[in-house]
Amino acid sequence: MKYISRFLFNFLAFGLILSCTQPSQRIEVHPVELHPIYAMSRGTPRGPGLPFGVAEGLDTERVKASTVRVVFGEGNSTMISSGFFIANDKIATNIHVIADADLASLHVRTDNADWTIQGVTAFDTQNDLVILQISGPGVPLVLGNSDAVSSGETVFCVGYVGYPADRFNIMETTALSERLNGAWLRVTPNSPAGNSGGPVLNTEGEVIGINVAGNGPIGYAVGSNVLKGLLDRSGTVEPLAKWQQRDTIRAFSYLGQASSAFYNADYAGAIEAIDKFYTINPMHVGISMKYSNRGYAKILLGHSKFDKEAPEVAQQYYRAGIQDLDKAISITPTNTPAYAKRGYVKVLLGRAEFTKDNSEVAQQYYRAAIEDFDKAIGIYPKFPSYAERGAVKVALGILETNRGRITEAQQYYHAAIEDFDEAILYDQYDTYAYIIRGYTKICLADFEADKGNMEGARSLYESAVTDTDTESAIKLDTENPYAYHTLGVAKAKLDDYVGAVDDFNKTVSLKPDFAKAYHNRAIVKLLLGEKREAKADFKKAEELGLDIGK
Repeated sequence: MKYISRFLFNFLAFGLILSCTQPSQRIEVHPVELHPIYAMSRGTPRGPGLPFGVAEGLDTERVKASTVRVVFGEGNSTMISSGFFIANDKIATNIHVIADADLASLHVRTDNADWTIQGVTAFDTQNDLVILQISGPGVPLVLGNSDAVSSGETVFCVGYVGYPADRFNIMETTALSERLNGAWLRVTPNSPAGNSGGPVLNTEGEVIGINVAGNGPIGYAVGSNVLKGLLDRSGTVEPLAKWQQRDTIRAFSYLGQASSAFYNADYAGAIEAIDKFYTINPMHVGISMKYSNRGYAKILLGHSKFDKEAPEVAQQYYRAGIQDLDKAISITPTNTPAYAKRGYVKVLLGRAEFTKDNSEVAQQYYRAAIEDFDKAIGIYPKFPSYAERGAVKVALGILETNRGRITEAQQYYHAAIEDFDEAILYDQYDTYAYIIRGYTKICLADFEADKGNMEGARSLYESAVTDTDTESAIKLDTENPYAYHTLGVAKAKLDDYVGAVDDFNKTVSLKPDFAKAYHNRAIVKLLLGEKREAKADFKKAEELGLDIGK
């Protein structure tokens, strides 16, 4: 439901001049504006879940009868989350699910029944848990022993996919060895929006956790033993309206505000909301996520507001973000997403040095970024940082190319392709990995062409076309300007100038400020003898700030 981790945006920004191999020419390729590692990450398979009734070992009809929708609001403002019966007259869910719910429209129901919430019998702000007294009987699930969950064990995240789908969902996931502050289980992949408050079950159908949060491909579940203790402390019923007025409960609305702020690119607002929540609830188990999320908000604020107009200010935000990420890692040394985010910001710092011709410093940042991506992958080998790590290797290859160190550049490019292969193996829908793998193949092909190995070069150019054409990247995302741009370059290398112009036309129609696309289209138009049109494109590229001679 409403949580900090619920947002996604991604843009890939890199250009490609028609030659990758001329050290005398600054090849300002930016494959380094990487994907935020938040809830709906590129590399996280978050499909529709298992078809109903096929979760091996589960009585899915019973599970569905015991799992409830928690619904409030109307139309596009409808919010759907989950809960489940833990006693005949009690359900468990997350505090953030109902902390600011509109009581007039609040419903708890299954397909066959509807209940009234009579009030709260127990709650735990540290673990984002609440137990609700319900008006009528339901079918409780059995609470298992969360301490007995082992690394690699198959578990099932259960709940309702949010509005407008409102669909019961069982998603097979895997328990990881590390726990957050010893209390929250970590599972992967992360479950869909709407599962907040739903049960996490073992193959025996016992509850071993409660879905509570997510961070990239990692989902978090409060251990069932925490819930058992809370159930034992259940007392008199407190009216829901009165309970919602408690300061510690009202504070959970700040998590929703932070989530909305992230979604709307209001990163300053996200930082403010995060700080407000943790000021009121400093003992919340997700404290390492405070620093991870706040640090990432600082990075995105610097990048979105100051990167071009005031780069020094942007770098101040980047370094402040690193300080928060360092803190997150010190609290939870296995905080995989924090390593990935820290790697991302080091890439941004490296790019800033690259644009100032500080190649040595840029290289240091890039190598440090790779170390962080290595750490993320080392903690969890399926963590989707392969494409990001590959992109940094491409950036290092560009640095070596500009120095005339061709052998070293080729080594980086080949290593990058291995990472992109791994990314695609993990997620065959990773458009980004296809595009930049195609770009890298073009760079390698240019080296082969320079050596006179035209057959080898052609093979690589054709492979780049396959990566970006309708069989791969464009098939996955027909509106991605970078896919068309890379495809256009590959076609131009193969002497398909008309096809290349068509692709560059599509590129600038999707991204009118893509200076390098105009420049490359101008080159191809010259090859076609269209001098007047080429001159206009060169002028447009210059107006947009492209400096090829730099």
